Amino acid sequence: MADVQTALAASQPAGPKASVANALATVDTILAELTKRLLTLEGQYLVLKNAVAAETQRVQDFNPQWIDRTVKELSQRVCDANPNFSFINQRFRDFELALRDIRNLAAFRDSEYCKQHPLAKASGPAFHPLKAKACTESDIRSPWVAFWTRELQMGVNYHRKCWELCYVPQILYNEGKLREGTRGLGFACGEEPLPSLFAKYGVEVVATDLEPARAEAQGWVKTNQHLSSFAKLRRRDICPDESRLEKIEGRYLDMNAIPADLHGQFDFCWSVCSLEHLGSIANGLNFIENSMLTLKPGGVSVHTLEFNINDGDTVDNWPTVLFQKSNLLDVAERLKAKGFSVYDFDFDTGQGILDGFVDLPPFFEQQYPLHNSHAHLKLSIDGFVCTSFGFIAKKPEA
Repeated sequence: MADVQTALAASQPAGPKASVANALATVDTILAELTKRLLTLEGQYLVLKNAVAAETQRVQDFNPQWIDRTVKELSQRVCDANPNFSFINQRFRDFELALRDIRNLAAFRDSEYCKQHPLAKASGPAFHPLKAKACTESDIRSPWVAFWTRELQMGVNYHRKCWELCYVPQILYNEGKLREGTRGLGFACGEEPLPSLFAKYGVEVVATDLEPARAEAQGWVKTNQHLSSFAKLRRRDICPDESRLEKIEGRYLDMNAIPADLHGQFDFCWSVCSLEHLGSIANGLNFIENSMLTLKPGGVSVHTLEFNINDGDTVDNWPTVLFQKSNLLDVAERLKAKGFSVYDFDFDTGQGILDGFVDLPPFFEQQYPLHNSHAHLKLSIDGFVCTSFGFIAKKPEA
């Protein structure tokens, strides 16, 4: 504006008419200058606008999918039949081989560890006081695991599934529920052996699973976690008595909507690592509460679940959610407020060498020669260290 002010000062005329003419000329000059400058600013605005639009598009293209594709390209071992010397490829190209070595060495160490630490023996079922607890190495070497693995026609191994399949019947035996004439309800049984085991002890079992179409949609069929035929529940190697196997009834059921006709009908109910697949942590905790509705007075519910052993972040609202200590304490208080009793908690995740070993995915791949024998008490799920945890609640006697 300094030059405009100068123009105004220089245009002061001596006479009135000349003054008006000069003033109008000056105004025209000023307007022309302002118009020029506005056009310049408009041009600069358009340049800036286009630059912002281009940057916005670049940022939109720079999304997780683009990053994933780029990383995959940079991770290729060869480029035009020559070694790929990108930083990412050089840094991580041997990762899968290292993982294979780790897992196979862990499997060998597992087998050697078993030889050095003989497993317990048990001649029959016995009372072993257990709390609501995490899977641990010391449990695997216990007499109660030795007994129930024998009953289930399976070998003892340092695997959390072995622990789960022994923990549930041990709790039920402690509670006096494995006897003639009792009724048990199993949720999401898949092809697990527990219905046949309970039938062997005289229990009338209702084993449930998700309807096949929905199970396939959720990927359970492909991973052999779903029951394709209820006939597979009747294991003659576990229960040779056909009359008792015939007492196993199969039924399709959604764990998020337990039918009312099952309420108050059972002496116990159970599930093995199923409630983490109900869509959210809230759904899983609600299921624990709702499962209590199926019990008779004095009935007991036993559930094992995926347990994130650390506080802080976890996985929720996902096909597989990870429960934490706070979640279990919360649902325990909710149940107590309704008059149910809950087993005391033991959140110790074990002190053994295999308690500190975290198995890494992929699990059960044939590229690992010893893939069925390595330690699997703790594992990484989506980057979180997890194990199995048992939760027990009881309905009061009438």
